[in-house]
Amino acid sequence: MLKKYFQIILIGSLCLGQVSKTNTQLPLNKKSLYKQYLLQTLPAYLFFAPYSFMYGVALGGSAISEGTTPFKANTIWLSCPLIAGFLVHFATKDIIENVLTKPTNEKYSSTFYYNIYYVGPDISSIENINFTGVNSTWEARIDEVPSGFDYPSLGFRTGFMQKNYGMDFEMALIAHHTTKKTVTYEYSSPQTGIIPFQQNIPSHFYMLHSMLIGLNTYYVLPNFSSITPYLGGGGGLLLNSVQSEYPGPADLAREVGKLALDEMGLNFGMHVFCGLRYMKKNSFYYLEVRPSIQKFELESGSTINASKDKFDLNSAQFQFGIGRNIFK
Repeated sequence: MLKKYFQIILIGSLCLGQVSKTNTQLPLNKKSLYKQYLLQTLPAYLFFAPYSFMYGVALGGSAISEGTTPFKANTIWLSCPLIAGFLVHFATKDIIENVLTKPTNEKYSSTFYYNIYYVGPDISSIENINFTGVNSTWEARIDEVPSGFDYPSLGFRTGFMQKNYGMDFEMALIAHHTTKKTVTYEYSSPQTGIIPFQQNIPSHFYMLHSMLIGLNTYYVLPNFSSITPYLGGGGGLLLNSVQSEYPGPADLAREVGKLALDEMGLNFGMHVFCGLRYMKKNSFYYLEVRPSIQKFELESGSTINASKDKFDLNSAQFQFGIGRNIFK
């Protein structure tokens, strides 16, 4: 699945390059220049960001295997895509400036084109947890396990806002981990029936890392003073990684110095949001509340106790960000 993703991105980049050439023949206005800006920047981010994300996951996993604390491992993971993002930004800086500084044939545009950088702490939990045995007919489920984070979500958005609506593209880095908790399993098999039993889940039993690539659309409500409220929703692809020193829910013996669980795959996420923007002439500050659901699927456990696992990461994110007019 990941191979198909990169094939799609590569083919899309080539197609976008051809579209970019034809767009230069059109009359210049902010809309056409913004399209050129996207065509010059998004392919690079879409191509290099997943690679750097996976490289960071690999480095963080190696650090865990060498006895590094989860916090340090998450720092290593986070630094890789951030460094890649800065490098892509500086590599395309001159191209972007040449596009955005071209004169336009319009004196006024009601559309506000922006870039946003944000931080998003949240309150979250892992819910609807289901395990199904691969080599035997057992199942288990847990209603909820609380989760926390070492670093809040970090993200980038670019889009436009008109009088009544807006839309933007988003890329974000998201990390969570299970917290220490005593949970109740509901275990069932043909031999035993349904048996509830308690189990102590250690901190960082699961370490979750995600890269979100998606779209948002929103409706702009009537503003008051310099405050602009809005409501919207969105979703997109999630490149998900799940790591642990524990093989899985049926194998709770910690394998110190080894990454016993290391799974990666593509899933999806959805969210709704409401927010307030404090508008200035060429920028804005904003606060957004965003309930979201992220889907995870993986295989865990040893050969004997292997299972297919599914769960949802439900969170209420509080997104703080700064948006700037890209034409200023």
